[in-house]
Amino acid sequence: MLSLEFTIKQCVAWGGGLTTTQDWQSYAKGEKILSDSQELPALKQIPAMQRRRLSPFAKLALHCALNAADECLTTVPSVFASRHGDLAKTSKLISDVAAKEVLSPTQFGLSVHNAVGGLFSIYTDNKAPLTAVSAGEDTFFTAVVDALCKMSANEYSQILVVFTETVVPEIYQEYIAQDEVNIACALLLAPAGQSNETYSLTVQANKAEIPTETQQMQVLDFLNFYHSNSEDSEISSKRHLWKLSRAINV
Repeated sequence: MLSLEFTIKQCVAWGGGLTTTQDWQSYAKGEKILSDSQELPALKQIPAMQRRRLSPFAKLALHCALNAADECLTTVPSVFASRHGDLAKTSKLISDVAAKEVLSPTQFGLSVHNAVGGLFSIYTDNKAPLTAVSAGEDTFFTAVVDALCKMSANEYSQILVVFTETVVPEIYQEYIAQDEVNIACALLLAPAGQSNETYSLTVQANKAEIPTETQQMQVLDFLNFYHSNSEDSEISSKRHLWKLSRAINV
């Protein structure tokens, strides 16, 4: 079993028609539900010429990353996570290969899992370490664990976690068990004790035999917990049991 303590300095999320902190608080209270809304952030921080070239996946990720990192944009190390990556772009490339068309080097370069992290580094002139994580249905929490371990090992004062997912193209949907939404969530994490709330994340192997993946995405379980008054929450996957808890520092 692994248990990690940390502080959440910023939490920014956009998806399912929910775009503000107030929206997510209402979601946690059951007053709002997720929708199929395709509204995308304006991303006014990025020049229009560059902004037009960004995919919906990249726009979601960069909006949350830029707003969560805020004053430490140019220095914060980061972990970018996605289960499928920008699969709409990858699927188009695969179709082009099947049709024996010439592939665009630019589109190929922007289809890999660390592409959005690279764009973040370029736009912010951030030369800090960056990694990309993909771990199936456990991708969100695995990214948090990866970030916390990096923060501890390297004695970082803070680290950015950015999770992004978009609904997979129709050709792949029969293989997906989860109810997916277009969503991004960025967390600016710091060592425990830097705010009046301390969070802990515990993970252990799930010994129960679960035949399919859980329907709800882990990022939604997290946001529901974070914006509620709950002191703890347990989330299970086929392989792991995750437990979130929070304590008020006095």
